[in-house]
Amino acid sequence: MSSRLRSLDSKISFFAFADIITAVSGVLIFVALLLATDLGRPTNSSSQAADSEIEQQLQQTLAQQAEADVENRRLQELLAMADTAPSSEKLQADISRLRSQLAEEQKKQAAVADQMADSQATIAARDKVLGLTDLKATVQRVIQEVEAIARQDAKARGEMATLEQQVAQQQTKLLKLRQRDGQLWLIPDQSSTTKEPILVTVAGAGVAIEHFDHPEQRKQLGTLDADTAFKSYLREAKSLDQYVVFLVRPSGIGTFQDLVKSARDLGFDVGFDALEEDRQIHFSTPPPVDDSMPPAGTPASVPGQNSSVSNANPAFPANAATAATPPKPDKPHPAAATGGPATPKDKSWWQKLLEWAGLG
Repeated sequence: MSSRLRSLDSKISFFAFADIITAVSGVLIFVALLLATDLGRPTNSSSQAADSEIEQQLQQTLAQQAEADVENRRLQELLAMADTAPSSEKLQADISRLRSQLAEEQKKQAAVADQMADSQATIAARDKVLGLTDLKATVQRVIQEVEAIARQDAKARGEMATLEQQVAQQQTKLLKLRQRDGQLWLIPDQSSTTKEPILVTVAGAGVAIEHFDHPEQRKQLGTLDADTAFKSYLREAKSLDQYVVFLVRPSGIGTFQDLVKSARDLGFDVGFDALEEDRQIHFSTPPPVDDSMPPAGTPASVPGQNSSVSNANPAFPANAATAATPPKPDKPHPAAATGGPATPKDKSWWQKLLEWAGLG
């Protein structure tokens, strides 16, 4: 084996180390056999202690032997690899060959780059002769303009969609306003009095009693016992904190006279005004236009120009939803301030009739 190792071209030799490993293995085997000869001898307490120490030493020795065997196998693998590895001269020859191939590929790549540059120069010269250079520039400019127009078109479409949405919202609001056409909203004016108004709408079909912004307190009285029920209702109210406002429809003029007398007899301040037969009245705070329409018979509102309704019986506009203040008790209330002086309005026949009867 030594002669074979010396004949290898490799400069690494594991002969001495392998001999050492073999010698150590032989010594360990000899020690193991020597210890095995004492296994059949009788033992006492002192000999048992000695045997335990020897056993520990033996275990340590076996562990060392196992490590030495592993190292020996690893060295043998390295030796086998060294036997099969190519020589350094062959490796250097392969490196030189690969370097030459790389240089040739680089030359080819440079030649291809030069050919491409020449081709581009030839194409540019041909385009210039044929007039294609300006045409290409024009095409590129047109492409850029088309892209800009496309961006502007997208922006315009977005703005148009926004405007269409706003138009749809305004149309919805207009539709709601048209649905509320001809309705009237009464709003108490708290600047001149601290009393709470009780709105009494008198008609031939019955009498309705309402409180501002309290639709749940609405009470409907029949025409037969309207005066008696009205007196009973007012006895539970307070004349110091509340006053009564009458809105009289043409069909309720007879009932109205009895109710006014009853309210004054109980010590309540009274205000009244005429009301068309088909006019719809709401006694509540006007909600925004965006709110949904209230159901029929429920107080609702729509924003409009504020105007005042007093005992002078001004006529309400017949074709517009209006927010107004109810009349004050037994005294006229000036019209709300606007951009200019208030213009007199023509009185309806029903309001003129009340004035002629002394109720205006």
